[in-house]
Amino acid sequence: MLSPVQKKEVYQSLKKEILSVLDNEPNRVARMATVACLGSQAFDTWFWTGFYIVDETKKAQGIDELVVGPYQGTLGCLRIDFKRGVCGAAARERTTQVVEDVHAFPGHIACDSRSNSEIVVPVFDPSGALIAVFDVDSESHAAFDETDRAHLEDLMQAVFAV
Repeated sequence: MLSPVQKKEVYQSLKKEILSVLDNEPNRVARMATVACLGSQAFDTWFWTGFYIVDETKKAQGIDELVVGPYQGTLGCLRIDFKRGVCGAAARERTTQVVEDVHAFPGHIACDSRSNSEIVVPVFDPSGALIAVFDVDSESHAAFDETDRAHLEDLMQAVFAV
């Protein structure tokens, strides 16, 4: 596992690389795909890295649901209700969820049984509307901490506040 200082250095490099690749790219799906790809390559402990997007069609029907978006890793859950799991909690509460042991999280959804810890960061557009959540899973317990939270929140703001 990386020390907080090493993690910080990786995140700084990752942010610089992502923003360089995305310079003048307005498409949200392309932005998500780039973050998922480069993020998954930056950290050895990340085995599932990607986005669950707010389903605007369901939202118009009064249903709060996420649908899988660009990701790297094993097959992800296709849909997640805001009332279920770590991703649902992040979307519902609009706050980052850092879970050291997903098996102890009430209502955890086991899309892949190898997942032992998870971080999920809400993603907002420039107006402050929730557009997605960024989800990272690890086979290690307690793989994510406040360093991850701070840098991933900063990265999501930098990438999607355009």
